[in-house]
Amino acid sequence: MWVGSSRALGLFGVRPQAVQAMRGSVRQEAPAFASDDELAKEILALPAYAPPPRDRPRVVHVIGSLSAGGAERQLVYLARESLRGGSVEARIMLTNPLVGTAAHYLPLAQDGGVIVEVAGATRDEATAAALALDKGMQRRLIAVDPAYRPWVIELACEFVRLKPDVVHAWLDHANIWGAIAAFIAGVPTIVLSTRNVNPSNFPMIDAPYFLAWYRRLASSDRVRFIGNSRVGAEDYADWMGVPRERFAVIPNGFDHAAMQPPDDAALAALRAELGVEGRRVVLGVFRVAEEKEPLDFARAANSVLRANDDACVLVAGDGPMKSALEAQTNAVDAARFRLLGRRSDVAALLSVADIVMHASRKEGTPNALLEAQALGCPVVATRGGGTVDAVEHGGSGFLCDVGDTDALSRHVLEVLGDDALRARLSTRARAFVSERFGLQRMVDESVAMYARKERG
Repeated sequence: MWVGSSRALGLFGVRPQAVQAMRGSVRQEAPAFASDDELAKEILALPAYAPPPRDRPRVVHVIGSLSAGGAERQLVYLARESLRGGSVEARIMLTNPLVGTAAHYLPLAQDGGVIVEVAGATRDEATAAALALDKGMQRRLIAVDPAYRPWVIELACEFVRLKPDVVHAWLDHANIWGAIAAFIAGVPTIVLSTRNVNPSNFPMIDAPYFLAWYRRLASSDRVRFIGNSRVGAEDYADWMGVPRERFAVIPNGFDHAAMQPPDDAALAALRAELGVEGRRVVLGVFRVAEEKEPLDFARAANSVLRANDDACVLVAGDGPMKSALEAQTNAVDAARFRLLGRRSDVAALLSVADIVMHASRKEGTPNALLEAQALGCPVVATRGGGTVDAVEHGGSGFLCDVGDTDALSRHVLEVLGDDALRARLSTRARAFVSERFGLQRMVDESVAMYARKERG
């Protein structure tokens, strides 16, 4: 029997008429499967359809929203550049409405000509596709766990409508929902992008079904896995219990054109606005959340302020631990340790900064650190996950052990006190990002995954 929800009944999008049609056609049937294992066994064995003839393969990228996150930006970069380059027909499918901050990267996608849609939004052609689902598809969709069934139904209906050659999902929820829907709809190739270490490290976002479904999906040769850092990919593979070779590592791509520094007059105006004229600026750019270790950042920052009267510390970002971090800003001099909140002028802030400090415990590939280095701002950071691949120790900055706030403050003070060292780090930082994190390289490697043959 169908288990209803506000989302399934239209608040976020499943077509009400399609839901009613599915309910009416299957509610008298006995449960189709005794467990998720039985459902998975059947859907993973389903044959893939042959996509309609096209000049280039159609790729549907699936993610929750286009909010201001690293994964969302990389997805838009990949969709935009692969579409411009003519290698694929890329579009973006979201599982949540495009409202408020969830639409942060919508202009970037639209400027590149990328179609962005919300799964389940009311459209006559989508409704027709939903109503045309065959009984086998309906039976399998009804068997999906009610906790995430509405999202799977929405996506499956869209895949039936669009007949993509490839579904490329991003982040854990979209990975699982999108892959289940893609198998039920018959999509030939499914790419799942992980962007950090595995979700068991983040209890607030982990879901009890993630691991079991990842293991089931990994058994299919139609599924390819991408990690954006070596550390993150290995962590996922070990957690899933699959060979590390199952994951391709494709580092993030950096768009230099999108991170141009302001001119001298604008920088002077920003320094005046921030009240940092004549000071050495230590900048933090991070979500103020537990995994970013904001209190370690504060301890290191206050050590720097005690040792250097000319230094000031700025933090750009917001999050659930903002109040806890704010409580630490008056330990030395509250006027020299300021929280700026969420900012849209990160490139300008990085251009004002003398150094970026980062104390995170867990990272995929920290885009803020790539941006800093691309603008010539050295980095002092902890070896949290993929940060070890994002900073060249002794070249573009310095790396410290997680939790070693003494080392963080010591290296920051070293750079602030040695202009020649800072100049050398700055020069190497620009070159390092250009060499390691080229945008076209990321696009080419990702598109190659769509045609790659998995193990036989």
